[in-house]
Amino acid sequence: MNSPFRFTTCRAGSEAALKRDIASHFAGELVPAFMKPQFITWKVRRSDFVPPRTLSHFARVSGISLGLCKTIAELTDHARKLPSGPVRLHVFPRDTPEDGVHADTWQRIDPLETEITRELQQAGVQLETRLPYAHGDWILDVIVGETDGEPLFLGCHEHHAGMHTHPGGLPRITLPEDVPSRAWLKLEQALAWRGWDQMDLRGQTALDLGCAPGGATYALLQRGMNVLGVDTGDMDPRILELAKSKAVRFEHWRTAAGRLNLTALPRDIDLLLCDINLAPPEVLPQVRRIQDAVQARRLILTVKLNTPALEDRAHEFIEAIREWAPAPVFATQLAANRREICVCAG
Repeated sequence: MNSPFRFTTCRAGSEAALKRDIASHFAGELVPAFMKPQFITWKVRRSDFVPPRTLSHFARVSGISLGLCKTIAELTDHARKLPSGPVRLHVFPRDTPEDGVHADTWQRIDPLETEITRELQQAGVQLETRLPYAHGDWILDVIVGETDGEPLFLGCHEHHAGMHTHPGGLPRITLPEDVPSRAWLKLEQALAWRGWDQMDLRGQTALDLGCAPGGATYALLQRGMNVLGVDTGDMDPRILELAKSKAVRFEHWRTAAGRLNLTALPRDIDLLLCDINLAPPEVLPQVRRIQDAVQARRLILTVKLNTPALEDRAHEFIEAIREWAPAPVFATQLAANRREICVCAG
C-alpha cells in the first residue's frame, strides 16, 4: 500500500532516540513531518522506498499514515481504501503513562471503539476478531488524542511475528501499589507482548539476575514459578511471604551475576531474566556466560540505554544477543520501559 507518510508511536522521552535511530538508518528516505509527544510522522522522500516491518526498536507501533480524521465518517472513508479482506481494529491513546494506561482512559476510548466498529461494519468493512493473529493481518490503527476535540489519527500496519497484538502495544496492566518495584510491570508487559502470559508457568524455574528488591520475582511467584534470584541487594519481605502462600520455592543468592559459580546453578532453567542497571557492554557478556551454562529455554532481558551513545548502539547490542540467545529474538521498548529496551528470546 503506497502512502507518502509513515507514522510511529513511542514512550514519552524516547522521541529524540527514535528520531536519531531512524535518521541513522533511513537518511534521505524519511524525514520528520508532524510531531506530538509520543507520536511522529515521517515524510517518505523516495517513491521506491520499501520500509522494514518495524522502523525502529524505539517505535512501539509503526506503519502507514492515513492522516487526521475529524469525524468517524471521514475515518470510515479512508478505511474503505485499505486492501481487500478483513482488517483488525486497534483504538488506543497517544498519551501513555509509564505505569500503565489507567481505567478511566480506556473508559473514554472503549465507547469510541464501539462506535467506530459499528460505522465500519455498516460501511461494509470486514473486521477480523479471531485469535490468534496471523502473519500479514492488516491492522487499522486509530490513535486518540488527550481531548475529545482532537482529530483522530488513522494509520495501518501489517502484523508480523514479534509485533504487539495489544492495541498500541498497551496491554491493560497498571502498576499495583502493593508490589516491590516497577520491575513487576515490565515483566508482565513483556509476557503479554510475547503471549507468554497465556502459558501455564506453574512449577517452572526462573533465574532472575538483578532481582532486588523483587518486582519481577514477585510476578513470577504469583504465576506459580520457582525463582532463583541473584543480587547483592536486599529482597522485599513480601517475597518470602508470597512464596510460602503459593507453595513455591524462592532462593536468594546474595552475589553479583559476574561472580556466580556456574557449576552450582540448576541445569533446568525455563526462563532467564536480567534487569541489571549497568551498561550492556558490562552486562551482556555475563548473561551470555550464564546462558551458555544453563541453556534457558526463554530469555527476558532489560537492556539499559542510559545515555544517547548507548541508545545509538541499540541495534549492535541486539545483534550481539542474537548470536547466543535461543531463536527467535525480538526487541521493543515496552510502555513501562524507561531508557531501556526489552529483548525476548526463545
